[in-house]
Amino acid sequence: MSKYLVSNIADRRHSKIFGAGSFFDLESSQHGWDEFSQVQVGDSVYVINKNRNVAVEYKVTEIKDNLLLDGGHKVVATEGGNTRVLYGKPLNRVDQEYSAFVKMNQVISSKINQDTGMMLQGFNCAAFE
Repeated sequence: MSKYLVSNIADRRHSKIFGAGSFFDLESSQHGWDEFSQVQVGDSVYVINKNRNVAVEYKVTEIKDNLLLDGGHKVVATEGGNTRVLYGKPLNRVDQEYSAFVKMNQVISSKINQDTGMMLQGFNCAAFE
């Protein structure tokens, strides 16, 4: 099973948009899509929250692909779109500042400063071991 780090520092309310259990989404045009599109049921996803902490590890239980959104805040169709949504359940509590998490887990991305572990503008998703 693979591991992924994603950023929700904008505090997007996934459950209000996509329903119970949803915890992250990304459009195919956004940075990090290549890795995000590889997420599978059973994988672990760690979410950077609005406080810039990795609070929880989620186990992916369901994925919905190709959702069409109206302005980014309402699903208008379950086909014909470019949005992928992850659903899951909390697996473990992490509670770690994200740059320390990045360094400890050796997360590598062109949108992360490798010296400091700090996200650069546009960071959305990175796979790690």
